[in-house]
Amino acid sequence: KRYYFVRDEFNDAKPHLFKPKIDSLLITFGGTDQNDLTRKILFTVREYCQRKGIKIFVVTGSGYVHYEKLKKEAENFDKSFLEVTHATGVMSRIMERTPVAIASNGRTVYELAHMNIPGIIVPVNKREKTHAFANKKNGFFPLKGFNKNTPSEVLKTLAELVEDEGLRKKYFER
Repeated sequence: KRYYFVRDEFNDAKPHLFKPKIDSLLITFGGTDQNDLTRKILFTVREYCQRKGIKIFVVTGSGYVHYEKLKKEAENFDKSFLEVTHATGVMSRIMERTPVAIASNGRTVYELAHMNIPGIIVPVNKREKTHAFANKKNGFFPLKGFNKNTPSEVLKTLAELVEDEGLRKKYFER
């Protein structure tokens, strides 16, 4: 973490200032998302986010094989509520619009830290479970890995982040 260089696109990106109200959320699980966590998490947090007026930005990678299914299902969402981006080259622009994230435990965690975005982090494989940067002292809510309870854990943690401004500010400042 002491010598990590963010991608060039982040050089001009504007890190977040603290916002008292959450109005948007980023969901991203890397280039392939072989377990299709994007869809599982999206459909778990969808109702809560709609109720709270939180727009969801979903970013999938070029290797995400469930994209067509996601795209078709996203047609049933209100367009002002959900934005799906596939194989983007400009993640920083989306991060500039999202003060909270749900993500895997790869390079994205360092980009979230650079942008002052607290996140719920879900390791998607054994290698990601060994990455130690995504922890509470660095402003993240790390989960142990994906299992059948993960979507409900994510929803519970998201609700805490959204509804407890003091908690969110504490993690933001880390």
